[in-house]
Amino acid sequence: MAEEKTVQSYFDTQEPPIRDIALGLRERVEELGPTLTCKLAWGFPCWTGNERIISIIAHSDRCNLQLWYGAALAKQFDRIEGTGKALRHVKVRSLSELDDGLDAIIKTAIQMDASDPQRVA
Repeated sequence: MAEEKTVQSYFDTQEPPIRDIALGLRERVEELGPTLTCKLAWGFPCWTGNERIISIIAHSDRCNLQLWYGAALAKQFDRIEGTGKALRHVKVRSLSELDDGLDAIIKTAIQMDASDPQRVA
């Protein structure tokens, strides 16, 4: 029988150094949003307040911090990439990119969800 996938198993199956980046992102999200809940959505860890706010997706060369309020946030933060109607991302390629600027993006996303939640399709 196949082992059930969990949030923890998602992180456990990543290879270093990507696992270290993913775990660093997880730590920041959970520190800045202690009341958020996390579960797997589309196979990736996804944090929710009123609606979905943040997901972490590991790639072979980086992790993407997926932002469900990304299009609105991109007006304030130039690190946010993508062209989605709502969903955008920040590419994180090293632990040194886990900085105050990234924290500001995470905090603002959490605040947006708290003050003006947007339904995620």
